[in-house]
Amino acid sequence: MLNQCILVGRVVQIKEENKTTILTLRIARNYKDPDTEEYEVDNLDVQLSEHLSATAKEYLSEESTVGVKARIASEKRIVANDEITLHTIIAEKLTFINTKKSEN
Repeated sequence: MLNQCILVGRVVQIKEENKTTILTLRIARNYKDPDTEEYEVDNLDVQLSEHLSATAKEYLSEESTVGVKARIASEKRIVANDEITLHTIIAEKLTFINTKKSEN
């Protein structure tokens, strides 16, 4: 069994949540919506480990293009007496395709 996915997208934001860094990527779908004839996008949150977090903060900014090799983790929770499954995308490797970090 293999639990890996590859995502390529533009950085929407980099945020800190409870000692965890979350990278939000805007990823265009490869097909048009039949009703609007426009390409839709998905915004996906990717959780970064500590070592990837430091690198991302140093080299990435909004609108940077990045490739992410990741795995998907799932967790079951009870919410309002219903069991739900949450999925988290956890980055294992970042590939910088086009960084737009401003030089100050």
